[in-house]
Amino acid sequence: MTSPHQHTRYGLTAEHRNADIHLHTRIPCESPLSLATEKSAQLYALLFLARDSAESGIFGDLNPEIQLRVLSLAIGLAQEALVLSELAAQGGAGGVSEDG
Repeated sequence: MTSPHQHTRYGLTAEHRNADIHLHTRIPCESPLSLATEKSAQLYALLFLARDSAESGIFGDLNPEIQLRVLSLAIGLAQEALVLSELAAQGGAGGVSEDG
């Protein structure tokens, strides 16, 4: 196994190890639930803009590659919100536990 190459900036670390790229984000002082809430709000804002652009016909006029990237961004935000919500439901680090 080759040694990983890393670069860190703005609280984000990119690590290249063999054929894999890992991105790690450090977000201090956040609970899983509060971060899931923030990711959900970001997703809502993105989809709100996409919907308004679709209604006015602008979204359909965009290059298909741009449309795909907007939708991929939405998928990524949805996945992050889901995983963080599941972690909060399990009672992880400031999340809500079944015990109250």
